[in-house]
Amino acid sequence: MTIFRGAALVAATIALIGAAQAGAGPITVSNVYTVGGLTVPGVNTGLVLDGRPVTVTATGGVCPFGDAFCPGPDGYPWDTTQRAYGGFPLPGAPAWGLVGKVGDGPWVQVGSGPTVLTGTGALVFAVNDDLLTDNAGSFTVTVSNSCWPGWGYGDVNHDHCGPPGLVGKGDARTSGEQAAQHGNALSHEGNGKAVGRKADR
Repeated sequence: MTIFRGAALVAATIALIGAAQAGAGPITVSNVYTVGGLTVPGVNTGLVLDGRPVTVTATGGVCPFGDAFCPGPDGYPWDTTQRAYGGFPLPGAPAWGLVGKVGDGPWVQVGSGPTVLTGTGALVFAVNDDLLTDNAGSFTVTVSNSCWPGWGYGDVNHDHCGPPGLVGKGDARTSGEQAAQHGNALSHEGNGKAVGRKADR
């Protein structure tokens, strides 16, 4: 009898914690990256998407000739279909703007955003330029996703980001690396450098 009461108390406590976390509502988790004008072939953020969307915004400017002409993330109208120096990552898109891709997917125009990206694989950003050696400047890129606080054990209706500052969702059938691998809204891999920050909804 005593053992049963103890188990029931633990189960009730877990249920109350889960309910409190669910009632807290979603938060926004953001990471900030620097995409330099000299980076070849782009910056691997270290984030690996699993099909759930992220929202990207960007500021700053890249100076394609190393002088005072520094278009922002939206780029500049220029013929990017030419291949004199090997070609632009995204022909037809504005020159010297911010482009990105997920995994083996195609490069897409990101610009200043907000732009929603989705797919499966590593998230990479680059400057849409065919000659990077004379560039100066950089873009500051913020990648955000929404999730619910807590691990979310048994909750299949939301993406959970674990305790504050920890990305990961557990599953009643998984633990450790398996939980991180199978449940994350996104996971960190690769050589990207990020500065994590969390903002309220």
